[in-house]
Amino acid sequence: MQTTTPTRSELLKAVTEVRDAGGSTTHMLHTIARMVAEPAATPEEFELASANVFDLAGFHFDCLSAAYELNTGATPYPPDATFDALSGDDQQKVIKHVIVDCGELDQPDEEPPTPIALADHLLDGLRMARALQVEFGKHFAPVAGKAQAALYELLLTQSVGPKLAIESIGHALTTGVAINQAIAEMDGQL
Repeated sequence: MQTTTPTRSELLKAVTEVRDAGGSTTHMLHTIARMVAEPAATPEEFELASANVFDLAGFHFDCLSAAYELNTGATPYPPDATFDALSGDDQQKVIKHVIVDCGELDQPDEEPPTPIALADHLLDGLRMARALQVEFGKHFAPVAGKAQAALYELLLTQSVGPKLAIESIGHALTTGVAINQAIAEMDGQL
């Protein structure tokens, strides 16, 4: 029996119906798990799907709490908070992240961005963070550092060596060229 993964739109529609009917965050997560496991799933398959969905939700809940702590110094959620403590925008953020992780792209021709396109977006973000750092001070230094670290790690996944990655990022920042051109220039290809 061939299984199909629900699309992100299907998951979002089902979760919205549960929320509108007064369902809790836990109910929404169980709905996602049920759809991912499919109706004919064995109890073991449903348990596995539920565990995966709740693990993903836990990860995103932890990220949300960490973001609060980073930005405000404290999180509104106690250490023993459950998913049902989430509401409003926080609930939507966690649920949407889980939907993106569990659902298929809505259209077959909808492709995720290429690694080089992601690298260019990270480079743009790094440039913006550095500009904000110059304008507003050290407050934006961690943002610039994290954007640069993410760009560096992405380049390493694309068979760019550590030294070349560092040199290329610096060259792209200095000259304003795209990351692929910076890599080619620093590697002696241009």
